Amino acid sequence: MLACLKTSILNCAHWHARRENTMKRLIGSTFLKSIFLGLLALVIVGVSQKAARADEVTISGSTTGAVTAVPQLTFTGNASFTGTTALGIGALSGANNLGSFFLSTAPTQALNGTFTLNITFTAPTGINGGQGTTYTATIVGSVSPNIDQGGVNIHFASPTQNFTFSNASGSGTFSLTVADLFVQTGRSAQITAGITGNQSPIPEPTTLLLLGTGLTGVATKLRQRSRTRKENR
Repeated sequence: MLACLKTSILNCAHWHARRENTMKRLIGSTFLKSIFLGLLALVIVGVSQKAARADEVTISGSTTGAVTAVPQLTFTGNASFTGTTALGIGALSGANNLGSFFLSTAPTQALNGTFTLNITFTAPTGINGGQGTTYTATIVGSVSPNIDQGGVNIHFASPTQNFTFSNASGSGTFSLTVADLFVQTGRSAQITAGITGNQSPIPEPTTLLLLGTGLTGVATKLRQRSRTRKENR
């Protein structure tokens, strides 16, 4: 009888020990799952905020220019232009052109010269190589004493230039392609351009705060769990 009682007590102790170990494993598994789900939620929030923010590029600045060997053709720069891409594509035209030409009437004659366009960017800042660039073009055509008779073709030798930048808002690239144009006698014409670009923004403060809070919470839980284990030993 005594032997049976001892066996029952031992079996009961073993059962409680197994139950305690099982509960510890379950608690540990649940804890790790909670950590994983929490971090996953933070990643989803960060990705969602990045997806909601369009990585567009805004270009702003001013232009000046100089015409050589064609006195009948004058150029007026634009003191302030700006343009923003949509889905990585944009343009500079209208009030945001890169300057305008005017070809005055004159005795009929052939014209041949060059043109230099100087662009100073105010945005984006942090452009690699500086905030200024130059485009050069050839001028070929004719002029007449009659309006709309004759004209000149202005052709840019290297119409596309590529730029990289990095500043407090992020880093990225953009290209600016200046279009050729034709100016008739007695008329004006504007320089237009196409833009392509994209940038990688710096994470929003909200995202960083959530990530920091989540990691702090995980660290606190791990310390508490370690302390509990030591106390139970």
